[in-house]
Amino acid sequence: MSTYLWDPFASLGRMDREFDEIVRRVWGPRRPVLTGRSSVTEFAVPSADVVTEGADVLINLELPGVDVERDVAVEIDRGRLVVRGKRAAGSESEHAGRVHRERWHGSFRREFRLPEGVEAQRISATYDRGILTVRLVGAAAEPKATRIEITPVVGDARPAEVVEGGSPGLPAESAESATPRSAEPATPAAAGSTA
Repeated sequence: MSTYLWDPFASLGRMDREFDEIVRRVWGPRRPVLTGRSSVTEFAVPSADVVTEGADVLINLELPGVDVERDVAVEIDRGRLVVRGKRAAGSESEHAGRVHRERWHGSFRREFRLPEGVEAQRISATYDRGILTVRLVGAAAEPKATRIEITPVVGDARPAEVVEGGSPGLPAESAESATPRSAEPATPAAAGSTA
């Protein structure tokens, strides 16, 4: 009979790898498998880096091989920055045999929630060597505190005094009339007697 030291956490590593594989299959970039299927034309999500540069925020998206002038749109929709477009499939010669594609093509879309106060006029986009850079001018700026002026009260506008048994701001005679008086209950005997 052999003995071994059982590690309760050893199976967690395997579960973690299996979970990563499931996530990669469901939400990762779509790649063809050598199954004889047609080429990949599914929805893709381009990789992005979000960088703060001073008071600006830069969003860098990897879009190699994309015709940005014709096939890419950068829009603002309900407080979100939306980058969408498509990447055309590469063309092979008509004499090519079987083709195995690993480069994705088809539609893509990526959304980013905009910070408050970012206006469309302060957003710009440039494309250089396969990287689309969207600059949000002033998006990382710290909000400035606003000072509220205090106005002193002058003249008769003073805080109201509370009169005993009364309400604030009412004179004593008004305070008495404002307080409810208890009425004596009417009884049938008192109503029928005459004096």
